[in-house]
Amino acid sequence: MDIIYTVITRLEISKLNAEITIIDPNAFVIMNSIKDTKGGMVKKRPLAH
Repeated sequence: MDIIYTVITRLEISKLNAEITIIDPNAFVIMNSIKDTKGGMVKKRPLAH
């Protein structure tokens, strides 16, 4: 069994889902929202007051 674990932006969700459907229409997919991420190319948005 192959497992892919990735962190993407909300803007990339639809493209990733489309690619998963092409590769394996029966794939089991779990999505969770995250509040804090550290490292990589993640950019913090300024707080809205």
